[in-house]
Amino acid sequence: MQQLPIDERAFYRGVLTLLLLTAFIASATSVLHYLEPEPELMDLVVPPVAALINIGLVIWLRYRPRSILSVIYSAVSVGIVALSLPAWHYSLRAFNSPNVLLIDIFPPISSLIIVLIVLVMIMLPPRRAFLLMLLAWGLNAIPILSYLLSHQDELWTPRGQEMFMSYGLVILLLLVLLPFQQRARLQIERLQNDNSHMHSLVERDALTQQYNRWGGQQLLDDFMRSESRGSIIMLDIDHFKLINDTHGHLIGDSVLKQFAARVSGALRSDGHLIRWGGEEFLVLIRGIEARDAYTVAERLRSAINGDVFPPAGKITASAGVSSRRDGDTLEVLLARVDKALYEAKLNGRDQVVYQ
Repeated sequence: MQQLPIDERAFYRGVLTLLLLTAFIASATSVLHYLEPEPELMDLVVPPVAALINIGLVIWLRYRPRSILSVIYSAVSVGIVALSLPAWHYSLRAFNSPNVLLIDIFPPISSLIIVLIVLVMIMLPPRRAFLLMLLAWGLNAIPILSYLLSHQDELWTPRGQEMFMSYGLVILLLLVLLPFQQRARLQIERLQNDNSHMHSLVERDALTQQYNRWGGQQLLDDFMRSESRGSIIMLDIDHFKLINDTHGHLIGDSVLKQFAARVSGALRSDGHLIRWGGEEFLVLIRGIEARDAYTVAERLRSAINGDVFPPAGKITASAGVSSRRDGDTLEVLLARVDKALYEAKLNGRDQVVYQ
């Protein structure tokens, strides 16, 4: 799974949970219909298809978390279709068969349209949510309300009144709640921005603006839990103490900022730079093999020593590299990387060693 920013994970998990719950409900509904003595063909087809599609969306979201908005729109579309097909099917059947009552044959799904509309309001931007809510309401309510209004004897039964309330007053509920939804969304966005800022203060190094040790530890823990392939590069600025002693700590800080910017600029989007401590940096790269990790480390070393660091001049860096192996713990992997870095410094610095 691709790495998501920490402040997006709760939303991602919420969507994933809703998809799983919807798939479970559709599956349970399918089983109940198959156990009926004389089930309708519509009831035997729509729920299992909806369950399969939602399971497919779960798999899609699991492996492509950045596609979460597309997954949400797909799930909403499936929900609209799955609810509107029975509405039209049973309404037309009741219209065309004088001896058939809609209140007797329509499945107990009236309240689901309200659930779907509320989820659309919560999960989508207001303007798009409003259009989708109108679409969902129209496709579901028009056949039901048209039938009930033309069959007053059914409308005034308890089931008819329940259906009329569910489908007829949904639009009023929608119009009343929409302004509050928009305000709530603005408030949520402000809270998210504040939360993102707080995460940035906690996770980022104030000097280099890269991940600090605490934020880096979270990334590394997530990486180890994912059981995916990947590699770690440990970089150390050669003779950094001499830079501080010669030019002062302010220049040393400037070198650290330039170093971090240069390394970060040479990384692709799958690489994460962590200031591990002092002049020592870690690079976490997911999904990369050993040979490629060594090549990346050499590219970073070249980017570092390829130009001067004003006003300190040219500097070099040593690097240790290791890739995740079966049975590795984070401590074992970091110890192997640290040993590789030690060898690089012992062998004369300004070089890459792979362990």
